[in-house]
Amino acid sequence: MKRWTLALGALALVLGMGLGMARTTKVVVAGWGGEQEIAMYNELFKKFNATHPNIKAEFMHIPAKDYWTKITAMFAAGKAPDLFFTNNINFPALASKRVAQPLEPFIKKDNYDTGIFYKGILDAFKYDGKLMALPRDISNLVVYYNRDMLKAAGLPDPDPNWTWDDFLRYAKALTKEENGKRTQWGVSFYTFFLFWEPWVWSNGGRWYTPDHTKFTLNQPAATEGLQFYVDLRWKYHVAPTPEESADRSAYSMFLGGKTAFIVDGRWRVPSLKKKAKFDWDIIPFPKGKAGSIVDIDGSGWAMSSQSRHKDAAWEVLKFLAGPEGSLAFTKGGLIIPAIGFDPMHADATNAILKAFFQPPPPRHQQYFLTVNKTAIPTETFERWSEVQNLINKALSPVWQGKEDVKSALDKVAPQVQKILDEVQAERKK
Repeated sequence: MKRWTLALGALALVLGMGLGMARTTKVVVAGWGGEQEIAMYNELFKKFNATHPNIKAEFMHIPAKDYWTKITAMFAAGKAPDLFFTNNINFPALASKRVAQPLEPFIKKDNYDTGIFYKGILDAFKYDGKLMALPRDISNLVVYYNRDMLKAAGLPDPDPNWTWDDFLRYAKALTKEENGKRTQWGVSFYTFFLFWEPWVWSNGGRWYTPDHTKFTLNQPAATEGLQFYVDLRWKYHVAPTPEESADRSAYSMFLGGKTAFIVDGRWRVPSLKKKAKFDWDIIPFPKGKAGSIVDIDGSGWAMSSQSRHKDAAWEVLKFLAGPEGSLAFTKGGLIIPAIGFDPMHADATNAILKAFFQPPPPRHQQYFLTVNKTAIPTETFERWSEVQNLINKALSPVWQGKEDVKSALDKVAPQVQKILDEVQAERKK
């Protein structure tokens, strides 16, 4: 009898342990990041796990250089994490494989207010009209300027409502020539797409039609805007040519006091604070025919369609993307938060904004937020990287001053259109 009692007690203990374990659901969150970011995740998950005893959130770190290859392989093998970090540039290629879980059912169930996020970045994480991720951060572009150079040229700070004509006038006044050789330029020059697409958008152009059925980068509004940018280098000579910049990057020329303006992102702030030997600030991108329109790209978390614990994953996702998660990443100086001011959580979002407005420079940090009102996400789709490679190759002689924008893009248009047609056919299957 005693042996039976002991056996039953042991069985009850085992069953009890099993039931206890069943009540704790593990949610794996995959992402990339450096030591600072990993530490933030670990600290956040300690807080989350302490207040959610039935859920255990764990961070799976994948180095950035291996991330897209490994996460794609995990999905193919049916071993995906519950949540995965993504950016909106790479996201469509993954979303087209149906690896992300649409979030509307969870949003509706909880009456979750997505209005706390900037609309542009939410749109960037939609696929087939469905929201597939909640954003953590945004990246956008402003114009950095060397105030000392402006003062030396007798120029006031630019007006935040300035136009392309104003920009060109400043750039001309800030370009110097000595003995027939330019020694200082109005603006640094990038050829990477991120830095020239605002010239297209702000002139009313687009890469494609919204449904990605037609290539429109070779249409008048787009080519006119991009040609204006190219003309800064080859027509107006206010931006350095490849020979004039030699091995110096666009940013190093600005940092070295050789250029007065540079169109760039918030990621330059830490470096400029530490290294710049001049007074500097930021201003919104100048207005073209369609206004001032820059990118609103960013990163966020998506839920895996393979997750076996979607309700628990949703709780972790809400926490990471919500005020507490946003505050942690913002305080670290890592991001421009995707959350705007939320009157329903005024204290929390005020804390995020306070953390963002760390001591200047720049004096006008608010422009990193105000430009988001008109910003749009980069126009990506499933086979975007293939098309981008074609466009980059086509524009190579343009950057060298050997071909005009319209001619170069007309040549590549049939190849791009062929891919767009194939994408449409694949979507209909």
